[in-house]
Amino acid sequence: DDEPGIVDFVKKIYSRKGFATFGVTDGTSAVDVFQRERPHISLIDIHMPYSAIDGVETLKKIKEIDSNAVCIMVTRVSDKDKIERARQLSAFAYLLKPMNLEELDTAIDLAKNASGW
Repeated sequence: DDEPGIVDFVKKIYSRKGFATFGVTDGTSAVDVFQRERPHISLIDIHMPYSAIDGVETLKKIKEIDSNAVCIMVTRVSDKDKIERARQLSAFAYLLKPMNLEELDTAIDLAKNASGW
């Protein structure tokens, strides 16, 4: 996510739930962390205006590394073209911000089950 406060909040909540978490605020760093850490689930903001690559391009690069990567896309803006591109790249789910913790928990639980984790 391009908003450090959201990154910190999600990391804090899911670390307390026993998840190993990694947080970055740009797409290039997200791809680097994915390459190095191979997380079971990735949350990717579609719109990252201060990043060299947006969330859809981040998803594309992650899928090039691991076509089975489980990625949940999030954004504040409903952009039909980017959502469709993310779907074509096999994004696992799409959440519209502001989302509540229950919605995020549900998406992560479904992603855990889908990934066999």
